[in-house]
Amino acid sequence: MEILTRTFDNRINAYNILTEIDIYEYLEIANFISKNNPLQRKKLKSYSSIYNLLKEDIKTGCTIPPIVLALSNNIQENIDIDNSNDDLIIDYINRHKDKLIILDGLQRTHLLIDIDQDLHSQSNRDALNKFYKHKLRFEIYLGIEKIGILYRMLTLNTGQSPMSVRHQIEILYSNYLDESISSEIKLLKEADEAKEVDEVTPHKIKIAEYRFNDVIDGFTSYLVRDEASLDRRDLLEIIKSLENLAQDKENKDLFKDYLITYHEFVKKIRQLSGDWKFDFDDQQIRLSSKPFGDSVDKIFTKSQLMTGFGAAVGFLKDKHLINSFDDINQKITQINLSNNDQNFLDELILTLDDISKTARKIGNSQRMYFYYFFRELFSSESDSYLSIDKSIESSFKKYRSNEL
Repeated sequence: MEILTRTFDNRINAYNILTEIDIYEYLEIANFISKNNPLQRKKLKSYSSIYNLLKEDIKTGCTIPPIVLALSNNIQENIDIDNSNDDLIIDYINRHKDKLIILDGLQRTHLLIDIDQDLHSQSNRDALNKFYKHKLRFEIYLGIEKIGILYRMLTLNTGQSPMSVRHQIEILYSNYLDESISSEIKLLKEADEAKEVDEVTPHKIKIAEYRFNDVIDGFTSYLVRDEASLDRRDLLEIIKSLENLAQDKENKDLFKDYLITYHEFVKKIRQLSGDWKFDFDDQQIRLSSKPFGDSVDKIFTKSQLMTGFGAAVGFLKDKHLINSFDDINQKITQINLSNNDQNFLDELILTLDDISKTARKIGNSQRMYFYYFFRELFSSESDSYLSIDKSIESSFKKYRSNEL
C-alpha cells in the first residue's frame, strides 16, 4: 500500500487518504470486511452485462474507479494524521482492517473476489499472479464520525442502484449486534428473534431486548425528524438531515444514546404501570379487533413506538426545547400520572383501537399518533408535559386534527 495524497474533507471533518494498492493486498482487506461485517457480504444476485464486461476487462488489467472505505473513530486508539508519517498511517489501517466499511465499490469488490475464485478454480497460476500484481486505488476516510460515514455513503451512492438507506444504516451500526449497548439491553437479529419465538411464547420479547431492525427504524426517524417508514422518505431529504448532523460533535454515538434513552423510558412505563397486562375478560373494554399489545413488553418494543419517539425527540431538539438525549433522560425521571391510575395503558389500547377503525394505512397512522404522544409528553410547552395519561388523550386530539 502506498499513500498518494491526504485531503481534509471539510464537510464531514475527516481525512481522505488516497492510496495505491495491489489487488492481492486489497483482497486481504476485503476478506476481513466480509468476515467481520456479514451485512456487507450481499451482492447482486445476477450481474448485468456491463458488470460481466467489467469482469473481463479487470482480468486484462484495466483501471477501475477508486473504491472508497472508511475507518470509524469509535475505536479506542486514534491517530494524529497531521503528525504521522505514511508508514504509521498504513500500519494503523492494517491493524484495524476488521473495522473497515466499504462506502462505495462493494460490487467492484465482489467482482475482484469472483475473479480470484475463477482463476483459482482454473488453476491458472500465471494469470492469477498477474491479476494479484495489478494496482488499484482506494480512498479511505480516517477520523470520521459514524454520522459522517453515513452521509458520505449516501452521497457516493446517489444516482446508482445502491443499497437501500436501511441497509446502509444497518451496516454502519451492525457492530452493536455483537457488542453490548449496556448491561440491560440486547439487540436481536432476525435469527435470534425466531429462536425466541420458537422457545418461548410467540412474539414474546423481554423488556431489555429490542429487534435490531426496529431500532434502526427509530434511530432513522430521529436522524431525519420524520416518523414515516423508510420507503416513504426522499433520499435528498435524508442527506440534507445528515449534512447538519455530520457537523454535530455534541454526541459521539447518537445510536447508543437513542437506544439507552428509549430503554429508560420503557423502564419508567413498567414502573408506573405496575407491570400492566391487558385484561381480556374486562367487559368495560370493548375493542373492534385484538389489542395493539397485551403487555408493556409487546407495546413498547414495536417499531411504531420507536419511530414516533425518534421523530419527536428530533423535533424537540430542532425547536431548541432540548439540547440532547441527556435532557430527555432527565425528563423521564419526572414522568407522572395525573390521576395515579396504573391502568392508563388500557386507555392507550382503546385509543389505538379507535385509530385502527379509520386508518387508511394503520402502521403509518400509529407512527403519527406516537409522534404526537412523545411530543406532548416531553415538550415543556405542552399542557400534558410529563403526564402520561394526559399525553395519551391530548396526542389523540392532535392526531385527529391532522387527519381531518
